Amino acid sequence: MWERYSVIGVAFALAVIILDFYLLRKRKIQGKGFVFWFTVGVVLGLFSTVPFLFELLALVYGTEELVSAVTATGFLFFLLVLLYMHSKISELHTLLMKLAMEISVIKYDREQMEQESTKVKSENPEKRNDTRPQRSSKRRVLPKKGKSKGK
Repeated sequence: MWERYSVIGVAFALAVIILDFYLLRKRKIQGKGFVFWFTVGVVLGLFSTVPFLFELLALVYGTEELVSAVTATGFLFFLLVLLYMHSKISELHTLLMKLAMEISVIKYDREQMEQESTKVKSENPEKRNDTRPQRSSKRRVLPKKGKSKGK
């Protein structure tokens, strides 16, 4: 018969794996993230179904209580995930700064080109190739909303 922690652990592992596949199918998670969380789900399920692995974990840590070994492992795993996420955020921040610089250079170049083109047009008004219709000085009056002519 399975212990209660085994049933809860397997249920949680299955939930992690199912959620991982769902996020992959909806394209909310990429390949690296999928592999990471799938591995977490499998390891969690393995530890939940094989109680000897918990005892081995307690033996490796040298603790008398199993709860202490599981807590220490969870804490170390949390620190590793935190370090990984911090490195990814730093990488994305660097990419964002590069993108912002490239966009500002493109905007600056566009403004310079527009200034040069208006400068050339103002120097040569007779050679102007403007095909746009000239605006008239008369203002159009728009009808007010809510009033209809037929009523």
